[in-house]
Amino acid sequence: MDIVCKHCGAFHWKAEKLSTSTRIDIKFGMCCFEGKVSLPRLDALPQELHNLYHDNDRQAKAFRDNIRQYNSALAMTSVGQDAGRQLHIDRTVNDGNGPWVYKLHGACHHITGSLLPPEGRQPSYAQLYIWDPEQALDIRMNNRANAALDRRTMQSLQDMLYRKHPSIALYKQAIELTANLDPAQDCRILLRFDKNCDKRRYNLPGAANREIAVIIPGEGDASLEPRDIILHRKGGGLRRINEMSPAYQALHYVLLFPTGQLGWHKDLPRGAGDGAHDSDSDQQRNQVVAVRGKRKTISQREYFIYRLHPRQNESNHIFKAEKLLQEYMVDSWASSEQYRLNWFRHNQKTIRSELYADLAHAVQENPNLDGQQRGQRVILPSSFTGSTRAMVQNLQDALAINRHFGGADLFLTMTADPNWPEIQRELLPGQTAADRPDLVSRVFKMKQAQLLEDIFHRNILGAAVGRVWTIEFQKRGLPHCHMIIFFKREHKLRTPDDVDTLISAELPDKDTQPELFALVTKHMVHGPCGALNPNSPCMVDGKCSKNFPKQFNDFTTVAEDSYATYRRRDDGRKHMVRGKEVDNRWIVPYCPYLLFRYRCHLNLESVFSIKSIKYIYKYVYKGHDRTTMQFGRSQDEVQLYLDARYVCSNEAYWRLAGFKTHEEVPSVYRLEVHLPQEQRVTYDPNAQPNMQEVVAQAANRDTTLTGYFKANQSFEIARDTLY
Repeated sequence: MDIVCKHCGAFHWKAEKLSTSTRIDIKFGMCCFEGKVSLPRLDALPQELHNLYHDNDRQAKAFRDNIRQYNSALAMTSVGQDAGRQLHIDRTVNDGNGPWVYKLHGACHHITGSLLPPEGRQPSYAQLYIWDPEQALDIRMNNRANAALDRRTMQSLQDMLYRKHPSIALYKQAIELTANLDPAQDCRILLRFDKNCDKRRYNLPGAANREIAVIIPGEGDASLEPRDIILHRKGGGLRRINEMSPAYQALHYVLLFPTGQLGWHKDLPRGAGDGAHDSDSDQQRNQVVAVRGKRKTISQREYFIYRLHPRQNESNHIFKAEKLLQEYMVDSWASSEQYRLNWFRHNQKTIRSELYADLAHAVQENPNLDGQQRGQRVILPSSFTGSTRAMVQNLQDALAINRHFGGADLFLTMTADPNWPEIQRELLPGQTAADRPDLVSRVFKMKQAQLLEDIFHRNILGAAVGRVWTIEFQKRGLPHCHMIIFFKREHKLRTPDDVDTLISAELPDKDTQPELFALVTKHMVHGPCGALNPNSPCMVDGKCSKNFPKQFNDFTTVAEDSYATYRRRDDGRKHMVRGKEVDNRWIVPYCPYLLFRYRCHLNLESVFSIKSIKYIYKYVYKGHDRTTMQFGRSQDEVQLYLDARYVCSNEAYWRLAGFKTHEEVPSVYRLEVHLPQEQRVTYDPNAQPNMQEVVAQAANRDTTLTGYFKANQSFEIARDTLY
C-alpha cells in the first residue's frame, strides 16, 4: 500500500486504481471520490493519549486492549434503546475460540440523559463531567464494568478531556446558567450548531468562534432543528441524539476525537473534483458541483469512508484503536444506513400501495372511501440493498440466468484469509488482522476482482459466460463470496473425467507437491468434527451438517440429483490437523490451481442437477446476517429491517466503501407477472382524493404483462415473441 492519492493523500494498493487511470496518472475513487470530498485533517492527539496509542510499555498495551471500555467509561452519551426497541451487542461470537469481533443487532443510536441525575442515583456519562473530578473518578472506578481498568490511566484520560474537550465546558455553562432556577423547576437546554459557520472548515467551539452554542429556551421556547441536542436540567427521561448533529461522534468516541472535532452534517459541500484538498485555497476548497441534478453535499457514507483511510501527514490513531475502531465502523455504517432508511420512511408519508382488485372492491363497497385508510404505510423497496424485495428479485433473476444457460456448472466459495501477506505487511506494530477490518475488506475485494478476471476473462476454468455472486460475512466477520458459474455448452463438465481435470478432494502427495499439500491441510480440511470433535460448530443433533467424513471412493461419479461424488481413494495419506488425524474423507473439494494462486479457503463444486441449483440459490440468497423477517400487511418494513439486522465491522467497512454485495452477468430485465386485476397500484391520497378516479385510472393503465397481451391481440408478429 505505497501509492498515494494525489487529491487527499490516502494510501492505496495499485490494484485499487480506477479503470480510467493511466501509467502516469493513477486515479483512485474510493477515498475522496477524485477530490470531490475534502475534509479537515484529524486533530493531533494530546500527548498523554498519543503515548497510550503508540508506546509499547505495559500501561499502553493494557490501554489498547481495553480501549472500548475506557471509552465507554468516559463517553458523554450511551448506546441504548429507543421506542421500546433494545439494541443488542452480540457477545455470543466472542467465546474465546477466535478473534474478538464487534457485532451489533438492531438499530444503533446514542442517547443522553438530563444534566443532573435523578434523586438518589449516581451520575453517569455527561453528568460526571459537572461533578467534582475526584468524585467522578471514584464513581467510574467503582463501576463493576470497569474493574479491569487502571486508575492511573483513567485519571490521566479524564484530566485530558477536562482540558481538551469543548463539550465539557458547554455542559458546565448550561449548569451555571440554570443555577438560580428553583430546584423543582425544569427547563430544556439546546446545544445548537451554528449553520452559518464555514461548512467545510468549521473550527472547535471557542471564545472567538462558537459553532456550538448553549440556548436556554424561555417562555416562548426556541424552534427546534434536527441537529439540536436537547437536554433537560432535571428529569425529561433519556433522549436520542440525532445523527445529523455534528457533535454526534465526538460526544461518544471521546478517545478518537478528544478535542471535540466536529463530524458530519448535512450541509458539508461536495467539491467539483478538481483536486482541491485541505491545503488548497478557500476558493478552490469551497467549489461545489453546479451541474444540474448533481448532489452538492457530502453523504454520511462518503464522510465516514474518507475518515477510514490512512493518510500522509495525518494522525493514524483511529487505526490503532483496535476494538474501538470496530465499534466506530459499525456505528458509522449503522448511522449511514439508518439515515437512508429514514429517507424512505419520510418520503412515503403520502404514498399508498394496494392490489387493484382489493382497491376496486373497497371502492365498490364505499364510494366515498378515504385514500388515507388503504394501503401499506411504509414499504422498503427492492432498490434498497438487503431488503427482502431485493433478495427475492435477485433470486428470480438468477433462476432466469440458470434457465438461459441450461443449468449452472460450478459453485465456488472463497473466504478471506487474515494471513494474506498483503494484510500482514500493512498491520501496525503489535496488531493482528482482527484489529484492521479495513485492510481485510480491501484486500479481499482486490482478490475477488482478480478471481473474476481469471475466470471470466482469462477463462482458466473454461469458457465462462455467466455468473451470479453474493458477498456474505462469517459469524466472526470475515467476508466470503458465493459464486455460481455458467459455461458455454461445449465447455460444460459432462463426465467424471471432466470433473477430475478441474476438482480434487484428496490430499496431494507430500513429497512431490509439498507446497500444495501444505495449502490443502491448512485451508481445505473440514473440521474435524463428529467423534473426533463433537463440539464442532457444524454439529447439529449429533451429526455433521455438511455430512463429513465422506466415504472413500475409487472413482468420481456424476449423480443425477446433486453434486458430483468425488474421488477419495483410501491411499494411506494422513495428516494431523488441529490435533486430529485426517485422511481424504475430510477434504473439501478444491481446484489445485485456484488454491495455489489465492492461498485461502476456496471450495469448488461441480453442479449437475436442478435439485442442487435449488439448494445453491437457497443458500446464496438466505440474505445478509439477520433474524427472520416476515412482512405482513400494514407493517413498517423499515423498522422490521432494523429490528432484524446484524452488522459486524468487516461488513460495515465493505458497505461504507461502496463495494458490491451482489452481481449478475448477463443482466436481467424484469417483467411483471400477476393474476387478473392483481397488479400493484400506487397513488397519492392528497393529490388523488377521489378513489373512484384512482380505480378508473388504474384499470386503463397497462403493466408489461397486460401490454404484452394487447400486443398479441393487435400484432401478429408479437405472437412469435416469448414474454
